[in-house]
Amino acid sequence: MPAFHRPQRIEQEYRRALNALMEIWLRTFPHDADLESIFAFLGNGGGERVMKASDSLARRMVTQIAVQNAQSWREAAAKSSQGKRIYDLLRREMAGPVGASVRSLVSTHAALIRSMPQDLAQTLASQIATRQMRGERAETIAKDIRGRFPAITRSHIAMLARTEVSSAAESITRARSENLGVKWYQWLSSEDSRVRLSHRKMDMILVNWSDPPSPEALIGQRSTLGKYNAGHAPNCRCTGVPIIDLDEVTWPCRVYSRGSITRMTRAKFIQIST
Repeated sequence: MPAFHRPQRIEQEYRRALNALMEIWLRTFPHDADLESIFAFLGNGGGERVMKASDSLARRMVTQIAVQNAQSWREAAAKSSQGKRIYDLLRREMAGPVGASVRSLVSTHAALIRSMPQDLAQTLASQIATRQMRGERAETIAKDIRGRFPAITRSHIAMLARTEVSSAAESITRARSENLGVKWYQWLSSEDSRVRLSHRKMDMILVNWSDPPSPEALIGQRSTLGKYNAGHAPNCRCTGVPIIDLDEVTWPCRVYSRGSITRMTRAKFIQIST
């Protein structure tokens, strides 16, 4: 299998950059704020500094992922009988759908950076409502939030960085796959104790990019996530490895198709995928 690894180094750099940006913003946090003032602070959207930095941070993150992903494709091409065609398409791709996908991702992730204060406000509003229903006084809640606000912000940034870097990486992999006519990928989990049960179910399974599963539904869990490809769920650390050559797969192999998982021979897989 080619090395389509989850971009952990890029995720770490992106998280550090977001934390540095938020640290500047947090210096203006009113340390004696009541609940109303806290929400007014969040409603300011992080101020002009966050607005200006969002585009450059998103562009750097997406560009780093695109470069690393292209290297993975070049490594795959070197091992594949389709090597020349893949190299030719990689040279021309930014003028086509892959370039459009990269530009769209920059815009999407810049908007996500700008929305962080509003997202934090929603999280806090839910927590405050629960505590008020328990009868806690507004002053007590505000004092607690003021003390925990930096930690809450860092936790939110860690989740955002992990989710969005993974999602961007898989989006670029898919865009390149579709540009190259590669319709299938193998879902790989990170294979450690933190892998959620639904994603453990998907490990090593072949999936068509245009027919994503609902991993939670496959194990009977209720979920609002619906159907999605590898790397596109909150905090997901899974990757999708494009199937460029069927010789890369160990047959028979489990295949997801139209809502169910079936163990297939190579001949059966070719039959359903053509």
